[in-house]
Amino acid sequence: MRLARIGFGSALAAIALMPVVVHAASQRSYLAGGYTMADFPLGDWGKVAGFGIGLDGTNLTYLDPAKPLAIRSSLGFIYNFSRTQDVPKSNIGANDKLSLETKNGTLYFGIGPELGKRGGAMNPFIFGTVGFNTYWTASNLSGTVGGLPYEAKYGDSRIAFAWAGGAGIRKHVSHGESVELSVEYRSGGGHMYVLPDQVTTSGTAVNAERKARTTDQLLLRIGTVLGY
Repeated sequence: MRLARIGFGSALAAIALMPVVVHAASQRSYLAGGYTMADFPLGDWGKVAGFGIGLDGTNLTYLDPAKPLAIRSSLGFIYNFSRTQDVPKSNIGANDKLSLETKNGTLYFGIGPELGKRGGAMNPFIFGTVGFNTYWTASNLSGTVGGLPYEAKYGDSRIAFAWAGGAGIRKHVSHGESVELSVEYRSGGGHMYVLPDQVTTSGTAVNAERKARTTDQLLLRIGTVLGY
C-alpha cells in the first residue's frame, strides 16, 4: 500500500506540473522572414567578383517575448555575376594579353543572437551570426602569351567558416506582418581564388598562384517578416 501511495503521489505531481511546462513553452514568440538581397563584394574579393543578387530566409525565436533577445538563424544563396578583369600590362610581356573572368555561387548558413526593440511601429535591431559559406567559383584566365593562345581554369568548391554582423529596422504594416530593411557585413575564410594583379608571365610560362583569401561582402536585404 505504501508503494502504491508513493506512485499515485508522483503521478499527481507530474500532472500538476504539466500546465506549467506547456504555459512556459507557449510564451515563445517566432518570426519568419523572406528577403531578396543585393551583394557588394569588398576587399580582395571585390577585385574579382561581380555584383551579386540573392535570396534569404531568416527565423527568429524569442524565448521570452518581453525581452529584446532572440535566436537568429539564416539560410541563403548569393550569385555573383561574371566579371572580367585584365591582368596589368606591367606584370606580363610586351606582346602578352591576359584577362581573368570570375563568377561565383555561395550557399550560406548562420546562427547567433539578435538584440532589438520590441513593440511599437518601428523596431530597430542588431545581430551577429557564425556559420559557413559553401562556394562554387569558376575562374578562367585566357588570352595570349608568347604569341600563343593561353587558357587555364582556377575554380574552387569548398565549405568554409563564416561570420556576419549587421543591423536593420522592421516596420509593422499590419497585425503579424512587417517589412524589413537591413544590412549585413559577411566574411568567409579559406576561399581559394586568383587575383589579376598577382598574375605574371616569364616567356611562355604563366604564374597564377591560387591562394586562400577571405571573401568579404556587404549584403543589402529587403523583405517581409511574418509572426508575432
